[in-house]
Amino acid sequence: MKRAAPFLLVLIATAVISAYPAERPKLVVYISIDQMKAEYLDWYKAEFTGGFKRFLTQGAVFRNADLNYAPSETGPGHASLGTGAYPAHSGIISNEWLDPLSGAKDYCVQDSSAGPVDGEGGGVSPRNLVVSGLGDWWKQALPGSKVIAASLKDRAAILMSGQHPDYAFWYDRKSGDMVSSSYYVRHLPDWAKSFNAEDWVQHNLPDAWTKLLADSVYTKYGPDEFKGEQETDGSTSFPHAYSPEKKKSRLPSGPFGDALVLDFARAAVRAEKLGQRGVSDLLIISLSSTDYIGHAYGGNSHEMIDQMIRLDRALGDFFADMERVVGEGNILFVLSADHAAMPLPEYLSSVKHKKGRRVLVQKEIDPRIDALDQRLQQEIGTKEHVIRSNAFLNYAAAAKAGIDSIRLERRVRQGLMQIDGIARVYFRRDILNPANANRPLVGYYQRGYFPPKGNDVILLPCEYCLFTTSATGTSHGTPYSYDTHVPMLFMGKGIKPVTIAAPAHTVDIAPTIARIVGIPFPKTVDGIPRKEIAR
Repeated sequence: MKRAAPFLLVLIATAVISAYPAERPKLVVYISIDQMKAEYLDWYKAEFTGGFKRFLTQGAVFRNADLNYAPSETGPGHASLGTGAYPAHSGIISNEWLDPLSGAKDYCVQDSSAGPVDGEGGGVSPRNLVVSGLGDWWKQALPGSKVIAASLKDRAAILMSGQHPDYAFWYDRKSGDMVSSSYYVRHLPDWAKSFNAEDWVQHNLPDAWTKLLADSVYTKYGPDEFKGEQETDGSTSFPHAYSPEKKKSRLPSGPFGDALVLDFARAAVRAEKLGQRGVSDLLIISLSSTDYIGHAYGGNSHEMIDQMIRLDRALGDFFADMERVVGEGNILFVLSADHAAMPLPEYLSSVKHKKGRRVLVQKEIDPRIDALDQRLQQEIGTKEHVIRSNAFLNYAAAAKAGIDSIRLERRVRQGLMQIDGIARVYFRRDILNPANANRPLVGYYQRGYFPPKGNDVILLPCEYCLFTTSATGTSHGTPYSYDTHVPMLFMGKGIKPVTIAAPAHTVDIAPTIARIVGIPFPKTVDGIPRKEIAR
């Protein structure tokens, strides 16, 4: 692709920016709530008094927002939120992927060249992200601006903030500190050092997580305990104790991890004077506690209800604090999620009396694929694996036996489809075939497939079948709506209350923010500025 001349880029940027000088917010606060289902805003609406209520009553609410790709995971979710590009173009196809030659796992943000900072963090960067992000467009278009990201998870802060933010921070479970890597800075700024020195966990994490409100608030939504919830210290119900020696490592597993990140963000806004220096700034926050709680207890648990109530109030307080510092009416707040999640299958079957099934992969899937592989080896006449790591096919061994790739795939599909729990089998050729774009589930995988890192074969579980290695908890990753339907909310500067029923996708958010702020974005963006709020 031809690059525009530098002076032309400047002219384009100047033309776009000059059209919005009086309308641009002083600060944009872009929030991702890890594993937040859009349904939570409806299910628990009656309990909201803070940030969620403000979004629902004062903001633009996209009722039918969806990822529009699979797999629905944290890495690609935050990359799509930050870049407006699907995984097919961002290069971030999952949290980790297999190297086709070695079989080793590559973590989405791993980078051995990124060292620790002040003795902590390191080992990660956006090196695997192959497109620019909102933070990069921001820095190029608005000289003197600042872009800062914070999260409990390294991949969330890193991938949502693009290639070159001013800072990206994440939580270290061993030290209880917010850390970074040498990709970003050589030393933490003084305000971050001061925050860490205050030992937030020691002074703010209680001895136990208890329900914030009366038990009657929770029981009207269902029981506190049901099969499938993860046990903590032998119990699945409140209270959840934090032993002194495990407080720092256990912080993310309850609602207080979000409280730490929000307090860290407050410190960043005040120390860096975000939105207070005559130029617009971007603050990116990923709140991860909902994900940890959802994985352990499911979205219908009393734990998730309490999390939503606490997070609603925490966001309300945070928004009010930001408005006191930057000025009411000067901030654009944006909220979405990287993915949703399947309800606990045991909750579906025992409480809702609907289909829901836990499929233990190591017991029910892997042995049957291994048996298929053994049969294929005999048929082909090879001692090499024909199916490797449930992800790659040995086309070379088949070719030696005079079996072409189409025949091999037909035989593999036939065998895999006989395994109970597998609904569909897609091969690389299926994903890369443009003619399949109109097949809804294939389209999701097409938009989530980056060929240099993609598998030869993708297995789709049956709907409401949880493929897992654990006897408890739940997860996500499929193209089914329970994994992909997420909130998409805008509130504040330039936003009028409106509910929008038209389909929207999370890749639309970054270009919509760019359009509102008045900065150009590149052709690598798959999303579109939403005309309902960004003219």
